[in-house]
Amino acid sequence: MLSSIFEPASIAVIGASSHEMKWGGRILKNILSSFKGPVYPVNPGEKMVQGLKSYPSVLDIPGDVEMAVIIVPAQYVLSTAEECGKKGVKGLIVISAGFSETGNAGAELEKELVSIVRKYGMRMIGPNTLGIVNGPAGLNASIIGRLPHPGTISFITQSGSLGLALAEWTIDTELGLCKVISSGNKADVDDVDLIEYLDSDPSTGVIAIYVEGIKRGRKFIETARRTRKPIVAIKTGRSKRGAKAVFSHTGSIAGSDEVYSAAFRQAGVLRVDKIDELFDAALAFSCQPLPAGSNVAIFSNGGGASIVAADECERQGIDIADLEDGTREAIKKIIPEFASTANPIDTAGTVSYKIYKESVGALLNDKNVDAIIVIYVHTLMSNAMPPAEAVVEMIQKSKQEGFNKPIITCWMGGAGKEEGVEILKSACIPNYPVPERAVKALAALIIHREFLEKVKILESRERGT
Repeated sequence: MLSSIFEPASIAVIGASSHEMKWGGRILKNILSSFKGPVYPVNPGEKMVQGLKSYPSVLDIPGDVEMAVIIVPAQYVLSTAEECGKKGVKGLIVISAGFSETGNAGAELEKELVSIVRKYGMRMIGPNTLGIVNGPAGLNASIIGRLPHPGTISFITQSGSLGLALAEWTIDTELGLCKVISSGNKADVDDVDLIEYLDSDPSTGVIAIYVEGIKRGRKFIETARRTRKPIVAIKTGRSKRGAKAVFSHTGSIAGSDEVYSAAFRQAGVLRVDKIDELFDAALAFSCQPLPAGSNVAIFSNGGGASIVAADECERQGIDIADLEDGTREAIKKIIPEFASTANPIDTAGTVSYKIYKESVGALLNDKNVDAIIVIYVHTLMSNAMPPAEAVVEMIQKSKQEGFNKPIITCWMGGAGKEEGVEILKSACIPNYPVPERAVKALAALIIHREFLEKVKILESRERGT
């Protein structure tokens, strides 16, 4: 049923406007610039809106309407939703605010809205939402100005404005997104429904969530636990003041922070504390396989950077791999005599295509190594492109030879490193600006792999095998 919202055949924009600075104008413009199916503006005060015939009511539209975006004042939403139900609309996105987030009166209005939605068998995202984006379907039914770069990360956000800012940020940083969903007050469609939909969505590879409160806690745990796609979440409202702000923002009850942490662990949801950690982990999941174990090799041209990475590995519970003798001998032949072949490997500032290619190749062949962190520290005396090209070539070769080890990179430094970073991005290799972020992203892969292993053991016990 949610396909009527994310993949509609036709759309009505109720509250459409010719003024692009108004919500009804901005959202209509975004839909028209992205969606290929029929679009019907509804505005009783206008005959034409943005070059299209405008209708007084959704009931006056001659064709079928599968999904409607409602952008009218709260006092008119109920009658509008009733008309949508009579029209046979299957999905609603209610942008309008003024519901449970405003207090008791708004909460009662929201209950009536849900009653109408369910009376006609519709599904609804919102109210108090900024809309949704479905990149693969070419649909931008939101106030986000641009479609994101193609990717496999689907982002659910309970905060509309934050979701908007983060979506724009991912576009600027060229992080690929599949879907952006502003869930709003979650009066009908909630996190459980969205996770179930995204789990069956072939274009979604990883689910990232900004959440303020969860309404169906037990069902959320059951659904998330069944989902084999990784879920990364940031849960706000940890402090007393933060919890109070959450309620006034979207009408959610934040709940005990310890309860949420325990629930997320039980469900296999990776909880992070910072927004950059949310997308760092999601990027790693979207680009790299899960490691078979927790033994990592660190390769760097900068000793300080490799030590920082090793320290962070210890904090994250990641083991520094004991390299095979053959691996160390192979690397010793290509790095300077004064450089170290102990893990973490430090080339003592020496950079070349050959060194990075053959060293990474040796680490990929090492049975003691489950994952590799490759660091390049840029200086005016080096070129960021050759080591990046070497890493890309070795990943491609390793895939052909049947290896499936994740490689996380950290190209760090000032101006001049960008060309190398672009090479890594083009090959879907997750790159991070500092070693700590690279290590935390790898830790996310390891944690998810460990969770899946636990689930397999439990399922096996339940089957009696």
